[in-house]
Amino acid sequence: MSPKFGLALCVLLLSAAPAFAQGAGCGSVPFAPAMPTPADMKSKSAADSKAALHDAFSDIKNWQSDLKTFRACLDGQGSQAKIALVGLDKTKDADKIKDLKDQQQAADKQFDSSVDEEERVVNEFHAAQASYCMRSDSDKSVCPK
Repeated sequence: MSPKFGLALCVLLLSAAPAFAQGAGCGSVPFAPAMPTPADMKSKSAADSKAALHDAFSDIKNWQSDLKTFRACLDGQGSQAKIALVGLDKTKDADKIKDLKDQQQAADKQFDSSVDEEERVVNEFHAAQASYCMRSDSDKSVCPK
């Protein structure tokens, strides 16, 4: 092996070490976007409020795309754990079974937490939207019917 190749391999392995230490983890839940508050929607001009509402909607859509990828990873982890449990002996592989079940429960907990966060953010968006739509000077075409 050439010295340059060996050095490159060492650098590659060291840079990947955090990923190996984390295991097959999916990382952390994507950060939720900040939503304008109903008070913000009332205090801004109609045009600024409409722009803030549009930006918030775009942020939510982008974030939900990230959540979809994150949740697909979590589903994959849960499925892998279920598959790995098949055929294990309850007496000989008790530690391995416990670890796999713990991994599955952790993935389920992260999934559920991301759903709760999504619900909170969407509710905040709807509150801002309702506040905007109650304005007499709002563009009613962006309001739910």
